[in-house]
Amino acid sequence: MLQVSRPGIILASVSFAIVAAGVLIAAYFVALTPGQIEGREIPATAMPTPGANIVYKVKEAQSASSIGADLQLLGVISSGRQFAVLVEVMGVAGRLAAGDHLLQKGITALQAVDMLTVRASGPAIQLTFPEGLRFEEMASIVDKSGLVSGEAFLVAVAAASLPDELGPLPPGADLQGYLFPDTYILPVGATAAELVEIMLTNFATRFDASLREGLVERGITLHQAVTLASIIEREAVIPEERPLIAGVFYNRLAAGDLLGADPTVQFAVTLLDPLSVNSHGWWKRELTAEDLALDSPYNTRKYPGIPPGPITNPGLASLQAAVNPAETDYYYFVADAKKGDGSHVFAVTLAEHERNIAAVGQP
Repeated sequence: MLQVSRPGIILASVSFAIVAAGVLIAAYFVALTPGQIEGREIPATAMPTPGANIVYKVKEAQSASSIGADLQLLGVISSGRQFAVLVEVMGVAGRLAAGDHLLQKGITALQAVDMLTVRASGPAIQLTFPEGLRFEEMASIVDKSGLVSGEAFLVAVAAASLPDELGPLPPGADLQGYLFPDTYILPVGATAAELVEIMLTNFATRFDASLREGLVERGITLHQAVTLASIIEREAVIPEERPLIAGVFYNRLAAGDLLGADPTVQFAVTLLDPLSVNSHGWWKRELTAEDLALDSPYNTRKYPGIPPGPITNPGLASLQAAVNPAETDYYYFVADAKKGDGSHVFAVTLAEHERNIAAVGQP
């Protein structure tokens, strides 16, 4: 659950009050330099320059010293020790809210304590976006939440751009794939633009440096990885199968072959016939021979390679699988209709795949 921890958008679940004496003592400590706290010389770092937002996760029972060290390393505050001392002095060690918080680099230690502490707040709205939804489906969730209209959400998505650390989108691409699925809590009155910004910032935080380094090692772009992850998200149901499905796709890409993923055809159907959503929804279950032959660059049954862009908004596990696929000889997979649990049966050869289809491909 992402908790928006910045002035004007503060999330909460439990009420508490900081006594006046604690605030006065805290103010005294804030007036000191990091090296003066507790009367000891502590190496001080320069105050970070205010800048980009980051999402920071406070773990259950995580210590104030650990949180402070993390925030100093991330450039949120200048002194983790100062943060830890303030938490102790203010008596809020047990009130640091576990979960995801949106923080801005370059804030003071006191601001960080304030933002990470469970507090009373005004009315809030919770929105939960499951993995594997298009942003049009997300708009429906937003609309039902009462925060803003679904139309306002889509307008905000169209107007937004990726955080700087992710670089620009390819020409003609939109933000499909980059709205991170998660639970978000915003105060009543928050705007669609604020929600979209938080979702994009969350994506930038989750797709961390190790994943970005993996892109270079894998020889693919961020947009290609997110596109593959979006397909994996729609194909996989069993978590441990995500890397295997990714491995199959990479094997097919290496051979210059078709990915052959039905979810991309479902996406193409709605692009070419938007009215089909009224009768079949965003993901048409029963694809016809005519559907499979649609002339669309998203139709991976017709065109080889990675399609132009993501077809949905994937979660972290699918993003990780797209960057770190399983090393496997598998080239085919089919849903196990007999089990009916979303699992797949994998095969190396076409003959083996055809036997699998005959054995489990029909309910």
